[in-house]
Amino acid sequence: MAETAETQPTIVADPIIGRAIGNYVVRRLLGQGGMGSVYFAEHPTIGKRVALKVLHAEFSVQPEIVNRFFNEAKSVNDIQHPNIVDIIDFGTLPPISPNDPPFVYFFMEYIEGTSVTDLIAREGPLPPARAQAIALQIADALATSHRKGIVHRDLKADNVMLVSRGQHDFVKLLDFGIAKMTGPATSSQRTRTGIVMGTPQYMSPEQCEGRSTIDHRTDIYALGILLYQMLTGRVPFVGANFGEVLVQQMAIPPLAPSLLAPQISPHLEQVVLKALEKQQEHRYARMDDMLLALRDPVQYVEAQGPGFLVSPVLRDPALTG
Repeated sequence: MAETAETQPTIVADPIIGRAIGNYVVRRLLGQGGMGSVYFAEHPTIGKRVALKVLHAEFSVQPEIVNRFFNEAKSVNDIQHPNIVDIIDFGTLPPISPNDPPFVYFFMEYIEGTSVTDLIAREGPLPPARAQAIALQIADALATSHRKGIVHRDLKADNVMLVSRGQHDFVKLLDFGIAKMTGPATSSQRTRTGIVMGTPQYMSPEQCEGRSTIDHRTDIYALGILLYQMLTGRVPFVGANFGEVLVQQMAIPPLAPSLLAPQISPHLEQVVLKALEKQQEHRYARMDDMLLALRDPVQYVEAQGPGFLVSPVLRDPALTG
């Protein structure tokens, strides 16, 4: 039966669109996530385009979440790396009416490009050389981040954008929203033991267990997952629900990526699998080490000698199903 005027759903206008925030006017919604929304905005006089990230209203009254939101802006500003999206400004505006929550936001550079998620969906699996080139830029950005004491903790294909900026596949890494400052932490910076934060398909075993000992090696694991995905067209661990994926991350060996993509060289395969070691101490000690491995897999793996990989790997072709 066709909808009548009485049965059609009411479309509620977004009050943010058309609003002036700082020197910019909000033009349209770009996307929404669990904690916030991202809008396209521009300077009405000079036409500068930016992205506006706004914390959802229900979170803007929770000081711990607001601190985490602004921690993202501070983290990115501290790192200062060309492959990490630039934060331009941030702040809080008073509510429009007395009953509304405060408006918590930051501006970042507007990225016009393709996410690695979309690239893999359209063209995956990627040629090994292309996947390596993308992973190298991510590793370089995260190595710099780690030297500043900042762990991303939510690296995934959705958070890696590819743009044309003097080269093909120039990486822009997004969303340090649950980034963790390492070293001495205030109570507001600590993550409570038992709280699981991240995206299950990319989460390290220690994240899945909700440990408080998460460090830079969780980013190494996530980059291993992402590189595996670029090379094979799929993540190594999938399940019908959140819990199934967590169990696999913690207990099931990955399937050798060369079974899914035979074009992967044995040395590059070992570089990927080293990042996917279940135990933190068995992965690369630093992101700088993974960066060296990605630059020259043959030289790096050969230099390590026997015992480079500690954990088992599934090599039964029947398990590729």
